[in-house]
Amino acid sequence: MSQRQVLQVFEQYQKARTQFVQMVAELATRPQNIETLQNAGVMSLLRTLLLDVVPTIQQTAALALGRLANYNDDLAEAVVKCDILPQLVYSLAEQNGVPQLSVCLSEEPEDHIKAAAAWALGQIGRHTPEHARAVAVTNTLPVLLSLYMSTESSEDLQVKSKKAIKNILQKCTYLPALEPFLYDAPPNILK
Repeated sequence: MSQRQVLQVFEQYQKARTQFVQMVAELATRPQNIETLQNAGVMSLLRTLLLDVVPTIQQTAALALGRLANYNDDLAEAVVKCDILPQLVYSLAEQNGVPQLSVCLSEEPEDHIKAAAAWALGQIGRHTPEHARAVAVTNTLPVLLSLYMSTESSEDLQVKSKKAIKNILQKCTYLPALEPFLYDAPPNILK
């Protein structure tokens, strides 16, 4: 086999993964397909694709999982029980999804999606000072604080925002990001 033929095998494999994840994401937009997808074991297949080497495959797998989880509470619970959220957080951290998550906090209208983004940012920021800095430099702390303090935020969003702030603050040593935040945060956050 020539080198070109060997590389062609890898290209076909990548193309097949891309087509699969795009089709599943499309199928997940139609309620009549959800049960069939779930019975076919799509959750575990998508979980694996969250760690794919190709970022677009990772992102499309996350999109498909989000669509499935959004369908009903049972599927959202399945996403949690299948350890998909930690995989998603790891995937986002690896490709530096912090800026996208930070934008989601500011621009997303749905509180449950903001709450998921806040949770993910808190999970990323709690690992090391470098992770906490990566979150802090995106100006996420003041946004999380405003979501926590807003009476318009859902209770879940407030709880997840507070926990994310505390997780990030425990590891963050980057003073330029911390200084302005320290003046605005209430004492119960800074403890």
